[in-house]
Formats: sequence, structure tokens, C-alpha cells
Amino acid sequence: MKKISTYAISLSSGQTIIEVVIALSLIILFLSGVVIVELISIKNVQYSQNKSIATSLARQQIERARVIRDSVGIGALDTCMNNCFINNNLTPVPVSPTGVYGQNLKLTAVTEFDCPIPDVTITPMPTSYKAVSTVNWGSGTTNVTPAPELSVSSCITDWR
Repeated sequence: MKKISTYAISLSSGQTIIEVVIALSLIILFLSGVVIVELISIKNVQYSQNKSIATSLARQQIERARVIRDSVGIGALDTCMNNCFINNNLTPVPVSPTGVYGQNLKLTAVTEFDCPIPDVTITPMPTSYKAVSTVNWGSGTTNVTPAPELSVSSCITDWR
């Protein structure tokens, strides 16, 4: 006699289509979160790069003002009482350069809070200004937080 074997197929074996769809949905949600984090990270890197360049440009403007003060005298910076830009020829001009980074330097009257003067009698009294160099980038962008602008300040005093 021949024995006939029967195979019972269980309905509970394998995955149902609903389980597969739910698993794929969870994977898609997780991966979209990773993509969003990466996009924000790239945006932050670009902002940091721009801020680093802006800091360098702002410091360069203040250093150029010091060079003019040391070579010609602080009176040559009178143009900068309103906004100015000191070009590569060390000439203060009353306009900001065009390009990605808008730059300006402004000299304002100094207060004791801004630039403390030593308690020593100096004759004649030195001329002091607070120099504020502002660099902005991303022209045309609105509602950006933090704002695409950076300011660096320093005291410039003619001690001669």
C-alpha cells in the first residue's frame, strides 16, 4: 500500500499585505526624517561658512582703518563718520562694494563704556572712535533666522 501524505497549508504563515505596507510606511517615515536632518545640516554649514568669511572681511576693514590711522592719521577716516568702505588701495570710499558680501565701516563718537580711557593725563587728549564694521550676505532673502549679518567693533584711538 501506498501512503498518501497530506500537507497542511497554514493560513498564518507569511506576511499579510497590511503588515508589509505598515513596515514600508515606517521605513519611509524614518528615512524622510534623516533626509530632513541632512538638509538642515547642509543649511547650517553654508551659514557657518558665510559667517566665517564675513568675520574675516569685517576684521579686515577694521585693520585697514588702523593702517590708515598709523600711516596718514586718524583725520583721514573722516569719510567713515557715515558708512564707508576701505578698498585695497586703503582709500575710504562712501559706498559698499557690490557682490555677495555687503561691507561697511562706520566710526562713531566714543563713550567711556565703549572704549575706556586710562586714568592718566594725556596732553593733547587723543581722538577716539568706535569702529563698527558690518558685513551682510544673502541679499534678497527674507525671514531668515539668524539674520545674514555680522558686526565687529573695535576702538580706534590716535595716541600721537
